Amino acid sequence: MGVGVGVVGRVRVAAATVGWLTVAACGGNGPEAGDRAAPARAPGPARTAPAATPTSAPLPAPPPAAAPSVVTAPPTAPSAAPPAARAGAPAAAPEVIEIAYRVERRVDDEATAGFEAFVEQTLSDARGWVRAGFSLVRSEAGPYLIVLAEGPEVDRLCLPHDTYGTYSCQRRETVALNADRWRTGTPQWTGDLATYRRMLVNHEVGHLLGQPHPRPQCPRPGRPAPLMAQQSTELDGCLPNPWPLDHEVAAAARHDRPLAPL
Repeated sequence: MGVGVGVVGRVRVAAATVGWLTVAACGGNGPEAGDRAAPARAPGPARTAPAATPTSAPLPAPPPAAAPSVVTAPPTAPSAAPPAARAGAPAAAPEVIEIAYRVERRVDDEATAGFEAFVEQTLSDARGWVRAGFSLVRSEAGPYLIVLAEGPEVDRLCLPHDTYGTYSCQRRETVALNADRWRTGTPQWTGDLATYRRMLVNHEVGHLLGQPHPRPQCPRPGRPAPLMAQQSTELDGCLPNPWPLDHEVAAAARHDRPLAPL
């Protein structure tokens, strides 16, 4: 029994010592020590004075940082969604990718006159790849080239792709457009010549931006063809179309494909 009392006595002393150390640890730092001591004697105001909720209230503020994820979300209205998402998040502004290009007309005939201005107007049109967050700017020092040339030269520029002296292509940093196609279009094209030229520019520049041909070429007969369909050779029941469709804009706006592919 004597041993038991001694143990209990030590336990009580130890407990008192721990309690003293705890109080010393809480009250030994800065001006807040006096503020914390007062509530112990006045429980009523002490519980309301610390006001824990105001300190945690600002925590809900961070969720708006998730807003930039909306950039790729709305496939139904991609023409407006990517710019709006960027406008709401300053850090997202660099998502607009500038493509500086130069234009060359390597033919000299009346049918191809005005080629340079036509290309520039097409690529800056609000219905085009601008919708996907690309700023296409004509510049004599641009690293990308859009060239109009005769069939044999286009064939050479497009190697190893085969253009058969007839068609156009994108190869690395070069978009090579066949001058005969510019002059006359193709028999398979059912629209007018000016619309064909616009489709040709936007289609090949679409490849420059990393966009592939769709499968199938005409997913909805009777509706406008996807811009990236091979409309020069087949429409398959679709209507001729010179501009990227909403789903093509949404795909390009992700900016997840390399520029100037092989």
